Amino acid sequence: MLGYGGTDKPQDPSDYSTQRLCADLAALLDLLSVQRAVVIGHDWGAFTAARFALWHPERLLSLILLSVPYTPPSRTYMSIEDVVQRVPNLAYQAYFANPASTAPIENDLHNFLSIVFRTQEDQEKPAASRGFLLKWFRDTANTQEEPSVLNDKEFQIYLDVLSKGGMNGPLNYYRTSKHRHEEEERAGLPANLSPSLPVLFMWGTADSTAVPTAIEKSRKFITRLQDVAFEGRGHWLMVEAKDEITEKVLSWLRDLTRQPAKL
Repeated sequence: MLGYGGTDKPQDPSDYSTQRLCADLAALLDLLSVQRAVVIGHDWGAFTAARFALWHPERLLSLILLSVPYTPPSRTYMSIEDVVQRVPNLAYQAYFANPASTAPIENDLHNFLSIVFRTQEDQEKPAASRGFLLKWFRDTANTQEEPSVLNDKEFQIYLDVLSKGGMNGPLNYYRTSKHRHEEEERAGLPANLSPSLPVLFMWGTADSTAVPTAIEKSRKFITRLQDVAFEGRGHWLMVEAKDEITEKVLSWLRDLTRQPAKL
């Protein structure tokens, strides 16, 4: 995704709006001469993939989302501060949305990644929940090594890539809420995904970002939704349950190919 790895890393948060990201994805499909594709995303990738189904519904064969349930465009704007008032668990998003967060995160990237990728057992400790990131950075430097869902090699890859590319790009996703609302309002994006679109949602039962009530709410907007829960797994499903995720994706797609008329 834009801002990560070897991609461009614009400084302006508006460049990370989902309309622009979806236009980039459509252009990539054009470049590859692919008319329709299976689109898969996790976290911000899941949010963007779902918005791709609204901005470019004709380009999808099916949609696979991990960890972040579908939410429709809102008809009224709510700032991240207002969101946090309703859902204190999301306080970390308000911190990331502030451009002043970039420098301290970059300056303490190893410890930051240790917090982000900590094991599910450690996530359950109140003092280590995502909402405490702001307090964590404001207090004295945290030097305690956190148990990680990544092995040493995987952790080092993340550290090397993000050290080289910087964190402004990845954090800019949290600075787009107003841009996203305005572009979706102008376009009059619908709340419902295409009723013919098959959608698979995979989530970990120990992941606080994928609560069952949010998943049930998403069913109002997705006619052909199948959700699969991975018991005891957390947010980083691609790491924590990579073999199970791979097998489920392949088996789900195989089942779809037996129903060509519904694609």
